[in-house]
Amino acid sequence: MNKRYQPRPHQNQILNYSGGWMGVSAVPGSGKTYTLSLLAAQIITSGQINEDQEVLIVTLVNSAVDNFASRIGAFVEEFGLMRDMNYRVRTLHGLAHDIVRERPDLAGLSDRFNIADERDSDEIIQTAVSGWMRSHPEFILEWSNPNSDPKRNSDLPKKWEDLLVKLARAFIRQAKDLQLTPQQIRDQLGKTHYHHSLLQFGLDIYDTYQRGLVLRSLIDFDDLIRLALNVLNSDPDYLQRLRFRFPFILEDEAQDSSRLQEEILRRLAGENGNWVRVGDPNQAIYETFTTASPEYLRRFLELNSVRAYDLPDSGRSTLSIIRLANELIRWTIHDHPVEALRNALTPPYIRPTPAGDPQPNPPDEPNEIYLIKKKFSSDGEIKAVVDSLKRWLPEHSDQTVAVLVPRNERGSKVVNALKAAGLPVIELLQSSQTTRQTAAILEKILKSLNKAADPRILVEAFKEVIPLVYTANAPEKEVIHQAAQLLLTNSQPENYLYPRSENNWLEELHHRDNLYEQVIPMLEVFALRMRRWQQAILLPIDQLILTIAQDIFRQPTQLALAHSLALLLGRTAQRHPEWQLSQFVEELGLIARNERRILGFSEEEPGFDPDLQPGKVVVATIHKAKGLEWDRVYLMSVNNYDFPSAQGFDRYYSEKYFVRNQLNLEAEALNLLKALASQELTSLYLEEGIATQQARLEYCAERLRLLYVGITRARRSIVITWNTGKEMQGNENSPALPFVHLQKFWEEYRRENST
Repeated sequence: MNKRYQPRPHQNQILNYSGGWMGVSAVPGSGKTYTLSLLAAQIITSGQINEDQEVLIVTLVNSAVDNFASRIGAFVEEFGLMRDMNYRVRTLHGLAHDIVRERPDLAGLSDRFNIADERDSDEIIQTAVSGWMRSHPEFILEWSNPNSDPKRNSDLPKKWEDLLVKLARAFIRQAKDLQLTPQQIRDQLGKTHYHHSLLQFGLDIYDTYQRGLVLRSLIDFDDLIRLALNVLNSDPDYLQRLRFRFPFILEDEAQDSSRLQEEILRRLAGENGNWVRVGDPNQAIYETFTTASPEYLRRFLELNSVRAYDLPDSGRSTLSIIRLANELIRWTIHDHPVEALRNALTPPYIRPTPAGDPQPNPPDEPNEIYLIKKKFSSDGEIKAVVDSLKRWLPEHSDQTVAVLVPRNERGSKVVNALKAAGLPVIELLQSSQTTRQTAAILEKILKSLNKAADPRILVEAFKEVIPLVYTANAPEKEVIHQAAQLLLTNSQPENYLYPRSENNWLEELHHRDNLYEQVIPMLEVFALRMRRWQQAILLPIDQLILTIAQDIFRQPTQLALAHSLALLLGRTAQRHPEWQLSQFVEELGLIARNERRILGFSEEEPGFDPDLQPGKVVVATIHKAKGLEWDRVYLMSVNNYDFPSAQGFDRYYSEKYFVRNQLNLEAEALNLLKALASQELTSLYLEEGIATQQARLEYCAERLRLLYVGITRARRSIVITWNTGKEMQGNENSPALPFVHLQKFWEEYRRENST
């Protein structure tokens, strides 16, 4: 047992695990990562596995991989063993990549297969959709809202294209989850003699997309999962070897498991194997974006062969915040007006930690619960939050705070308003773009160091570096452009970077009178850094990356990403001591294009710790905030558009005003695809609008869970607001139904406890 950690009674139940299938429902802040890491360390150090075996830990996102690995390593070290032995931490994509890379022949691939860059996938789909729309104008006519005036909506063609691109992505993802190829869909349609324009659209784009991947010798991430399962199913001997290699499988965030993920892990574990699944069905918030569903974990927990436990104790939040979150669960189960949504949230309820616990709940502060009734406009809500932060921050500079929003677009507006008010801001929005940009910047710099004599490559590095080092007084684009053009015309960069008295390119520029004032100082700054970095080329690759990063990056996010890149390339250098700088440049390029996402990079910011950012406002989507916590949390836009409850007056993000009958075309298409796969093309599935109604319920259930996740991010204080949204045809948003109930509940609770 870990010497410094005294488990709670419910955690002890998990740590007493000795084998078989076990399922755990863990509330927010219950220490599930710590418990699962300690369990892995106990298995490793207790003699339950051989030297040539590993405990396999599967988690949802790459940002959790390093967290698990470091925790397990620390525990193993405390037991007196080497910290990096006998365990493997992977995302599902990482695990699938291991399987397919080990046996590409069983997946029907060459041993040099590549994974599709996001830009490759997007380009193929975008091009396919654009072409299909031009050749099928009748499709738009069939599905258009006749009341939508094209003259008043000049951007309708672009809106339709965006919708169909999104629909195509979802169709392809679902088809691959169902393990259907374009030819299998075509054959099934031929057998049924059934025609539907949504199915035909999906099939045509899917077919074009797969051919585009083949032409580029690529597979995408959904192919990776599908092919990994095919490998496991096609070679029993190989499967047995993997079962021996991984005698224990520990799965984190199991509420976000998909059908294929569950099937892959079920195959690896075997019916008599050792499989532990830990998650919280109340925090399943990715159904809208993926094929995941909390139903897979719920059904697992109900199996007779599974020992099911709860982790209900949480020391994260005050009693008042716990009370608010628990009331949302209770109201949903017992009082939600739509019976079909009463299973959106389930027990266990959150319990505060017992007396003497090493992680006691913060002192209760009932006055720090603010459920704002006031009706705000969209801009007015942002102003109110900014004004509140201007008052709060000066007196709480030692505390952490976050503004959580339902969507990235809303978050961007909040960030702009906070910056305009002079408040310190940290952005956790569009982070996959940040990852790619950081890797791309470092790639261009390393490429210029490797080929310093090429003016074109030097210019590319210059364009990346200058805006970063001039953050306080950034030069105008015209100034940077002039400097870049000068560099491009200099055929001998050595006269710029290492000038001699008789041949000094920068000195010659002083005699020109048509240059912007900042050009020469800017070129001098860049030359100084290039000389410093070229002197550092002899350092190991990880130290070179860190040297460059410290010179150019100021944002904590980019510094953290650069640190992760340095660690990754350092490990690569250990495996490939023969590699030269050009090969590390290529590796960075793969990461920049997202082809290496499964090897350590995802949409999650690596290593972000809110406690390291007191006095700064973190702006994030609620999805992005999952797994994080702050002293004070602002929850914005809690209205009936962003958090609908299947009421007649609610509106839905996926139902576009330009589509007839308020249909959700994505839901209608995916429903038909599932029916085709299960050979159930009956009137129940074919009736238009049924899938839209079901999608509404599923979306409303997910938004209830999203609200629960938002509330449980707060430790001491929470502020919840709503706005009327954009005015569309006289319709205004109203406060979300669960928000209205929580307001009444809290008023009654405070009144009853005020005496």
